[in-house]
Amino acid sequence: MLLWLFLAPGEAFLPKFARLLDEPVLHRRASSLLTGQSSATGTYRGRDVAATIQLKRGRHMQGRLVVAVRIGGDKSLPYDGIEARTRDEAGQRALFMIAANDLLLTVESGWLKALWKPTGFTMFPGSFSAEKWRTVLDAMSAVAASLETPA
Repeated sequence: MLLWLFLAPGEAFLPKFARLLDEPVLHRRASSLLTGQSSATGTYRGRDVAATIQLKRGRHMQGRLVVAVRIGGDKSLPYDGIEARTRDEAGQRALFMIAANDLLLTVESGWLKALWKPTGFTMFPGSFSAEKWRTVLDAMSAVAASLETPA
């Protein structure tokens, strides 16, 4: 019972996140409770979104959440490239907001990806905040739109 109380908040995070998406689909295997890995897909403001969570399940394993938003094309960019290509005011504000939430951005194979890993002594993923993650999705959509604008 004590183990379940410890694991339950982490297990509930992704289903709550999926409620922010249109047409959400949760992807969980029978082994998800043991491996701690599950994902969700859907759309947000007309963009494909995929989220994958890896809960800590071992002494040397670290939890992480990756939220990905589809952008046009098949490009890949490190953070520096994203920052250089995001020149409009809305995109710059969105980059600041994403950084303020301790998210690391990359573009891989046409997906804008935000990585969130706990730092220090933090319960991962902690309690879910719909407001925070809606703001993150809005910011990612703004950065994606900025990256799709011809230079």
